[in-house]
Parts: sequence; structure tokens; C-alpha cells
Amino acid sequence: MLLILEDLGKIGSVTKDYMLSREQYYLDIIFKNYSTIIMNNCPIAATTLGFKHKPEPLRVNSRLGSLNPMSGKQFSPEFLYMQTRNKTGKKNPNFGAKKSTTTLAKIIKLVYVYNSEDLNYIGSFPTVVLRKRLKHLK
Repeated sequence: MLLILEDLGKIGSVTKDYMLSREQYYLDIIFKNYSTIIMNNCPIAATTLGFKHKPEPLRVNSRLGSLNPMSGKQFSPEFLYMQTRNKTGKKNPNFGAKKSTTTLAKIIKLVYVYNSEDLNYIGSFPTVVLRKRLKHLK
């Protein structure tokens, strides 16, 4: 999820130190009000100082050694070729296929936009659309 808390103006209009001070301001609010929630965030802006690593990797997400069910398996040359062959453009089996609205809803990331002055909801936009709109503002 992306949440824009404050608009600092056009790119290059403020210093890095000012940006970091604003980031630290919001981090202080988050860690003060939500300290009982286990979060995977760094409490200090622009550094990983204070970041708490988990004592052991999660089994579900681990790709390390024996925790990976595919670890130590022998693969046929055909399988390895299928994994590494060029699948771009017309060589992709899904080239030209239309995605269903259900599939699109699962893969499109939305950005919720609010007015920074009165916090009124402006709308939600897919990241690609929003990026194109913001590109013209530079």
C-alpha cells in the first residue's frame, strides 16, 4: 500500500535533510501510537539502525537450502530450457490474450489520492495512470 502523507512540492524544491526530517516526523508518530503492533519498519529515517530482524527465517517465504521444497532436486534439460527460454512478445504463450476484469482487479495496484489541505478524497487511480498524470507535472 502506498500512502502519501504530505506533498513537499516539485522535485528539487526541498533539500534531502528537509525530506528526511518530515519522514522522521511521521515515523515518530507511527512508532509512538502503534508500538504494540509488530511492524517490519525502521524507526529512523534514512537508516536501518533499530531494525529488528526475526530470529529465524519464515519457512513459507524462505528460498534457503533445505527449507525450499525444490532444494536438491535434479531437473531435466528440457525443464531447465523451459525455465530459461525467451518468452517475450509473440513467444509468450499469453501474447495478445485479454485479461478478465477479475484478473485485472487482482494485479492492478491502486493509489488513493486525497487533497492535502482538507483531506477530501479525490479518487483512486491505478499506478500506471497516476504515473502518466504526474509525469506531466514535473
